Amino acid sequence: MDFYTIFKLLHVLCALAWVGGGMTLLVASLLASRANNDAGLMAGLDLMNRLGKTWFVPASLLTVVFGAVVATLGGMWGELWVILGLAGFASTFLTGLLLLEPEGRRIGALVEAGDMAGAIAGGRRLMTVGKFDYTVMLMVIVDMVAKPGPGDVAVLGVMAVAVIAGAVFFLGPILARTPAAADRKSTRLNSSHTVIS
Repeated sequence: MDFYTIFKLLHVLCALAWVGGGMTLLVASLLASRANNDAGLMAGLDLMNRLGKTWFVPASLLTVVFGAVVATLGGMWGELWVILGLAGFASTFLTGLLLLEPEGRRIGALVEAGDMAGAIAGGRRLMTVGKFDYTVMLMVIVDMVAKPGPGDVAVLGVMAVAVIAGAVFFLGPILARTPAAADRKSTRLNSSHTVIS
């Protein structure tokens, strides 16, 4: 077995650990949320939060690193599908590190403070970002299987449309709730408190 095959195996194993584990937890939390099972939702989110740094961040980082090693050993850096795949993996790694993991910690702090309503609302936002993250991951898997080149316009177009639709459908509602709108609501509440007092 040569180094290329060893690193390719490591790349695939890390991708399975990352994508498969995360998808299982996301689906379990979504099912609990749809059943209005707040305890189940919070248990799933708590598990995601605890596994974030110990499982998902290392698995995602190693997936990217081993993928880059495979691309280097195989002389594949000129292949479009390799660049797209590693860019997709890198973006989901950064989403986990910069968005999902800090939000999970914030939800944990809300639970400790006894603010279950805030924690559940934060958990639903976290799952929405997670849905977009997994949309990107699924397109990375499509990319790795289809291996599109610059001439595969149909495959590249479907992948682009899926990512854009995921962003609009999943992230759009979150981004529509701007801080300015929250500030206006806070200002109205503060002014009403002034009138009351």
